[in-house]
Amino acid sequence: MSMTSIKKTIFSILILAIIMAAALCGHEFILPENTALSKTGFYFDTIITITAYTSDFAKKGDPFLTRNEMVKERADAFLDSCLVEASKYENMLSKTKEGSDIYNINHADGKAVLVSSDTAYLLSKSVYYAELSGGVFDPTIGSVSELWDFSADTDKKIPNDAEIKDALLHVNYKNIEFSESDDDSYYVTLTDPLSKIDLGGIAKGYIADKLKEKFKEEKIGSGIINLGGNILLIGSKKGSGNKEMSDEDFVIGIQKPFGESDETSALIHVSDKSIVTSGVYDRYFKADDKIYHHILDTKTGYPVETDSLSATVVSDSSVDGDALSTIMLSLGTKKGMELASSIPEIQVLFIKDNYEVVNTDNFPLN
Repeated sequence: MSMTSIKKTIFSILILAIIMAAALCGHEFILPENTALSKTGFYFDTIITITAYTSDFAKKGDPFLTRNEMVKERADAFLDSCLVEASKYENMLSKTKEGSDIYNINHADGKAVLVSSDTAYLLSKSVYYAELSGGVFDPTIGSVSELWDFSADTDKKIPNDAEIKDALLHVNYKNIEFSESDDDSYYVTLTDPLSKIDLGGIAKGYIADKLKEKFKEEKIGSGIINLGGNILLIGSKKGSGNKEMSDEDFVIGIQKPFGESDETSALIHVSDKSIVTSGVYDRYFKADDKIYHHILDTKTGYPVETDSLSATVVSDSSVDGDALSTIMLSLGTKKGMELASSIPEIQVLFIKDNYEVVNTDNFPLN
């Protein structure tokens, strides 16, 4: 063998050794084929996490030695863009962020406000669910909700009856009026200048749906959008990368009310669905041995009295699941199950105040 051939052989062996060593040492660019990558941010007063799988970002022709680095860069860029999208909608729909559509409507003293098509759509969806629920769900609850503070601080003030009764005078979803301009823009008017819109019971669901649209546009076939109590699954869970292992349902745990964060009352197997849970344990405080939670009764102005600790809705659309989970919890088990039976495209599970689980027949329990 010539010296040139020997050098080529040694060089080939060295390259192979480097590749094998990198694989054995778990080098960054040797990622498993279906690694789940996530990005986390703080929006809508909660921690949100967006997850996608690396296999959806691989492209034919990627150089072998840099393939996984390129895949990770693409995935990171996509996940970052999802967080930017979440921030955009928070700045549009938050009742507290100055300059948002909702802030502008609430501070317009009864004048018409030009809003985005997203805001107009979500407000019309909110009015639809207000009518469906007979006012149990009402987007103008803001005049009452601003009296309550369910943040993590220890010292809490319970609003007095006079404050609440006065605020309730301005809770009426019929105070929201829509009009369309000549250029297809939308105007929203609060006919009662003291009404206040609060979309906390539906906005996260809408934003999750918009993020899912982004997954679809980018042809990302699998992932998880977790907006703190609102989980929207994209497709099914990716297999391990072994060709013999197919994709499978995600396994989602329904949290045990007032339990530890990893305690569950039920497990469900599901793919490509929205799972939204509303619970009295989510944001609450105790005063005089009584629990005051954040889901308010539109008739009394106080936390809703219900026989359920949580209600979980599985649906195709997260905006529907978000509104309906609030409605179901507010109605309680009996009336909630009656409503669920009239909406066959949803699946519902209640955890009652004695921790009994009650669910529709089609609910995807493990």
